[in-house]
Amino acid sequence: MASKAKAAPPRASDEQEDHSLEKFFKENQYFLLPWVCLACVQLAVFQTPCIAAWCDRRGLEPLGAQSVIKMAVFAIMAQYVVHGALAVYHDSLVSQGLKIQDRPYIFRAEEVATRSLMVIMVSMTAYALTPMNHGEAPLLDIFIGYSILSLLHDAWFYMVHCAAHTQQLYALIHKTHHKWKQPMAFSAYFNGSPSQMLQEHACIIPCMVLLPVPVYSFLLYQYIGAPLSMLEHCGFRVGELTLPVLGLVNLPYFGHLKLEHLMTVLGGGLSLIFGSQRVEDHDYHHLNFHGNYALSFSYLDRIFGTYVEQSQSKSTADEALLKA
Repeated sequence: MASKAKAAPPRASDEQEDHSLEKFFKENQYFLLPWVCLACVQLAVFQTPCIAAWCDRRGLEPLGAQSVIKMAVFAIMAQYVVHGALAVYHDSLVSQGLKIQDRPYIFRAEEVATRSLMVIMVSMTAYALTPMNHGEAPLLDIFIGYSILSLLHDAWFYMVHCAAHTQQLYALIHKTHHKWKQPMAFSAYFNGSPSQMLQEHACIIPCMVLLPVPVYSFLLYQYIGAPLSMLEHCGFRVGELTLPVLGLVNLPYFGHLKLEHLMTVLGGGLSLIFGSQRVEDHDYHHLNFHGNYALSFSYLDRIFGTYVEQSQSKSTADEALLKA
């Protein structure tokens, strides 16, 4: 009698892994510590009598819990919307040749979603104690403030990001984010606490306190920047997608309106001057671990020779999967 063949051991990808918040905090016991320290520093600094008086003279008040909770909820919902849309229209996007890497898209993303959820919650709420100008502001002042945040944060991000890729700092503050060589919507906020704080809060908080940036500019920057960052990590050249209804109109010079046109408008048109950091540019960075370090614009990468131009060749791996 022929012996029965032994069943192959289950692959790691087939096993049901636990990516609950309970396990996350067991593995990341000090995740909240940097944020608690940041809150203590803000309380100590901004309640110092001379600094508190200076803030009062400028009309600066803490952003407050209500606003930051709204921002966090919006950002969390945005990442699920982007990921869900990519899952629903995946086959169509691949058939149009918009998939960047020759790898199947990662649909199941419990691990990255869990960390992203926590990073968004704590990083957004960290602004609750930050003094900001809540006074009325004309549209021009809001645009100027938005431009200040966009340009200064992009420059700061470029410098910190370049430093984070050095041998001395990579493992310490940036290795977590690069766990995903094929980025997805959730991986935009797949960071460690020190990395998220250094790349964003170390720049944004001083900008809001020291520079003429209205609170409306900050809110605009957060509500637009979060979903744009998720699109930048989505793994598809979504900028080439034609907009519903509006895209039916063929305009002179612009042609059919696409998502990249909308993204340019939402960015205040600054990418027309400073160059755009496209989805494929950042995707290249995740795949190759170098080049294209900026957050929103490409001019610094071009100036310092770290910009890597991407080919527009179409994906073949996923197309083969569809035909199989």
